[in-house]
Amino acid sequence: MSVSKSVFGRSLGLKLLLVCALVLLMGIPALFISFISYERAGRADQVTRDVSARYGGDQSVLGPILVAPYTRYDQDGAISRIGQYVVFAESGSATIDDLTTDTQQRSLYKVQTYQASADFKASFALPENLDSLNAGRTIDWSRAQILIGMSDVRGLRDDVFLTAGDGKRRQFEPALSNDLQGQIGRNNDIYSKTFSSMPTVMSGTGLQYMSVDVGDLIETGSFDVEALLPIKGAQKLTVAPFAKSTKAFVKGDWPHPGFQGKFPPDNREITDSGFSAAWSVPFLARGIPARGPAETLSLGTFNQRAMGIDLVQIINPYQKVNRALKYAIMFIGLVFLAYFLFEVMIGVRVHAAQYILIGLAQCIFYLLLLAFSEHVGFALAFLIAAGATIAATAGYAGAVFGDRKYALRAGLVFAAVYALLYVLMQIEDFALMVGAITSFLAIAGTMYLTRNIDWYGITKTQD
Repeated sequence: MSVSKSVFGRSLGLKLLLVCALVLLMGIPALFISFISYERAGRADQVTRDVSARYGGDQSVLGPILVAPYTRYDQDGAISRIGQYVVFAESGSATIDDLTTDTQQRSLYKVQTYQASADFKASFALPENLDSLNAGRTIDWSRAQILIGMSDVRGLRDDVFLTAGDGKRRQFEPALSNDLQGQIGRNNDIYSKTFSSMPTVMSGTGLQYMSVDVGDLIETGSFDVEALLPIKGAQKLTVAPFAKSTKAFVKGDWPHPGFQGKFPPDNREITDSGFSAAWSVPFLARGIPARGPAETLSLGTFNQRAMGIDLVQIINPYQKVNRALKYAIMFIGLVFLAYFLFEVMIGVRVHAAQYILIGLAQCIFYLLLLAFSEHVGFALAFLIAAGATIAATAGYAGAVFGDRKYALRAGLVFAAVYALLYVLMQIEDFALMVGAITSFLAIAGTMYLTRNIDWYGITKTQD
């Protein structure tokens, strides 16, 4: 018996190790393409913010709340503190039944904007003895105001008016923090020490306020108010629970709403022509006291407790392309593995340079996918990029292995690989499971098909 060794380069074991190393090497161009994708996604986000800002951006609105300035004195009769006393309505409602959307486009990017009218109603009930609310402070109810707020008043489409139970129509004006300067004269020594750090309703809420004087309503004890807020914005609209018990209803023409905020809707209906949703937030769930000094009420948490609608843009090519790139190494590896099996089964050697060309073609697939997705959407872009890549790699297989039938077989295998990738992009919840099972089956199949291979490249012959 004599044993002869094949040429060192002919060892299939070493060839498989080389193929695995080339798969990892192909991660470098895939990484650069992912950088391009993230840069394009960042550009899209920046354009979205710029366009949104012109239309008011994400709008948060707050219905009527009652505030009155107060003064606290020390034992010597000097002013020790000034601030605002807040009283929330016993019940309130916000009705938005005319939310209409429009698509604004800049270059390749689209932004969803909307117009709506928020109809606020609130019922206030003050105690018969207002002095019972003083508790060491003096509240000036004659200067009481109703405030409403929104995150960006540039989104107002018209003037805003308050209608009270007396039938009188009052116009809202900008509410600035220095509205309270009139409580104390500028010549008062306490002013410079107190006013600069004075807690107000406006501080920390992230909202811009409008106010109207209602001091003449206080003596009635209980009164109802209504305000219509005509707004425009982009992408998102949230309503803060402004009363002890708040109900909200939103109806619009956008067929793909997302429901944001701490409180999900109690009822919702979504159709191809639009949506409607209703919320009810009881006093205890809101988690803010019914009345008290502004600095004690945690008003900065208003937006965290809001009821929100998000105009979801379901076609986001960058998100899907970035997800596809996460599987790049896996699918380049599957294509390389297929070529390696063809090489083993057919007996035609494939040079490392040819594997590199095949890998670069797989990387270019992701670049094509990104480029076409911006123009024609992800599904059609995937079909174009995958079709071109399959044709190129399958045709190359026919040339490398010397027969057209191998081009057809390779095309079927590569088509199955890209079909799997597309399925993974569609089934986000089960993508990991499907990918793991596919990888296992690919390795198990390779182990079975190569079970009799002489990996050391040693051929035994008998004399």
